[in-house]
Amino acid sequence: MARHLFLVSRHEARLFEYLLERFRDDGNVEVILDRRRAERRRRPRGQEPERRRSDRRTRREVDLELQVRSHVILTLPEDDPPPRL
Repeated sequence: MARHLFLVSRHEARLFEYLLERFRDDGNVEVILDRRRAERRRRPRGQEPERRRSDRRTRREVDLELQVRSHVILTLPEDDPPPRL
């Protein structure tokens, strides 16, 4: 069975609390408050290019959705670990 992950903008505490209460007893739903504020690793100018392939936590479409709608609903197959956002 698929699992659902609700990621809620840090600016929407009431929505977060509502979803926590609503899905409290549903083992297939996890509700997370997005606490990120900004990219933590910033390169000073003149430094070598970034060696990491990509930022594991950031997915552009998720970030955009949080800005536009204040929440994101991700559906994960049962065997997938939760994404690191």
